[in-house]
Amino acid sequence: MRDKVWVCDDEPSERFPVYTRGNVGEVFSDAVSPLTWSAYGPQSWELGWRDAFCEMGVFTPQEFKPEGVCELIGCFGGYVYINMSVTRVLALRIPGLTVEAIDKSLFGDYPDVPAYRPDPRDQNAERTRHAAVWLSSLFSSDAKVATDKEWTCIQSAIATRPDLIAMSESDLLKHFRYFRAANRQAFKRHVLNTYGGNVLASMITQIAQAAGASDLAAKVTAAIGDVDSAKLSYELWELSRQVRGAPKVHGAFDEGVDGLLDRLRGASDPLSTRFLAQWSEFIARWGFLGPNVWELRSPTYRTHPEIALRMLERLRQAPNASSPHAGTATLAAEREAAIADIAQRLTGSADVQGQFLAAARCCGSYLAARERSKQHCALVLDAARAPLRELGQRLVRRGVLARWEQVLLVTDEEADAFVANPASYGALIAERAARLEMLSSKEPPFVFEGEPPPLSAFGDRGRGDTESAPAGAELRGIGVSPGRYKGRARIITSLATDSELEPGEVIVAVTTDAAWGPLFLAAGAVVVETGAPISHAAIVARELGIPAVVSVTSATQRIREGSMITVDGNSGTVLVD
Repeated sequence: MRDKVWVCDDEPSERFPVYTRGNVGEVFSDAVSPLTWSAYGPQSWELGWRDAFCEMGVFTPQEFKPEGVCELIGCFGGYVYINMSVTRVLALRIPGLTVEAIDKSLFGDYPDVPAYRPDPRDQNAERTRHAAVWLSSLFSSDAKVATDKEWTCIQSAIATRPDLIAMSESDLLKHFRYFRAANRQAFKRHVLNTYGGNVLASMITQIAQAAGASDLAAKVTAAIGDVDSAKLSYELWELSRQVRGAPKVHGAFDEGVDGLLDRLRGASDPLSTRFLAQWSEFIARWGFLGPNVWELRSPTYRTHPEIALRMLERLRQAPNASSPHAGTATLAAEREAAIADIAQRLTGSADVQGQFLAAARCCGSYLAARERSKQHCALVLDAARAPLRELGQRLVRRGVLARWEQVLLVTDEEADAFVANPASYGALIAERAARLEMLSSKEPPFVFEGEPPPLSAFGDRGRGDTESAPAGAELRGIGVSPGRYKGRARIITSLATDSELEPGEVIVAVTTDAAWGPLFLAAGAVVVETGAPISHAAIVARELGIPAVVSVTSATQRIREGSMITVDGNSGTVLVD
């Protein structure tokens, strides 16, 4: 057995050897804590993924390692990866899909992706027959209805809110583990929605390309409606309009985000009171979100309201003309025109035309359901976070831990002994805290095959070894939200710090997740280093009506802060002006 970089690292799969940070970097953007991964990785996320693949019929349980051992996902060097080889086999077993199409949907144009290496076990006629049934079901079912129905069942697990303060420390740990089954169920639905949207989007892209209309593919999945992460953005936009219309609230923001809510509570005018009431409603609905939110030590809007308040501070400076409603309406019209245009080009092939129209009709439902099920997972994890926070805070008060999050530095196997005698783990906690801080300063390789890369292969985050692109350079990626926009680049590495984004600037980031949505409203366009047509940045940018290009390699290093850039979401290019 190899030496592990991090205590909760997994062994790679020999059968399925290619792993990638693609997509998973949206929810695990930082190094993962030992308790988060060891308690939920093999016992919840891995099993939920297997459940989904077996329900789709493309795999059987016997094709994977024994339960309790990660294979479809894994932690390597402290960072979470998903198995790309398994997804390639899935593509081979689904009629009409190709390895190239599935690679494009997850890798985009990322360089140095390992080539597919055929294995005689990959092709399976029986699995293909089952996959064909699942594929057919995509055109006859509503993913949002299925997601909401399953969520109703899951809600019972998080609806009961015991008095955490009255619980013993061993019961708090037991309550934390209790949510694994609910998260497994929620994640299974998320995988089903993701692959449903992935297959349909790939189908649309393939057909559009064959019809000579590649530039129209992104428009087919724009302004689909009912995207939860876009609803979050709309709500914060409406709050920003209230701030602009309330002099005392506006003035309180002028003094800075620190202490803002306390200042408003001390005000006596009705507009401040109204804002606070609506802010409380916003937190009640969206307080579970935050950067890196599937990691249990992640701050959330509820525990760190300054994260959302900083985005509101950016939004309040945007003019009313920047309302997302106008852009969405335009994109909706362009979407219908693009569908009609592509369908017209397919007039000579009735079968392909029918397949395209069916995919265009159903894809939006799956993309919206993907965002919804992703938030359902975050809600379950927030419920699991609560007992750990209570446990950690008790240990902080007793002087055992410096911060509550340090309770996450033990593994699930160590947790019971730690709770029984936490003081005996002092040296181990200190050692792992330093190790986690070091790992969090690293940039893991985006993809690897076979043996996981050693720590020496990790770059230093934000070091900037890559040279800036010169004026006139054209950076290429994947256009995922149509439109063309010219503005100043604003490099944003994390929501945990003030972005200083000015209205109309272009967000340039490594990756984004649901918590970033409101910040998109203040931006003129978005450029992301990773991602694909079904990633969060793509879905939300299309819904809000701003151009976006993803899979732009090393964008945060090649584009200088403050430089003028032109983002073309149709062609997938970023011109450094």
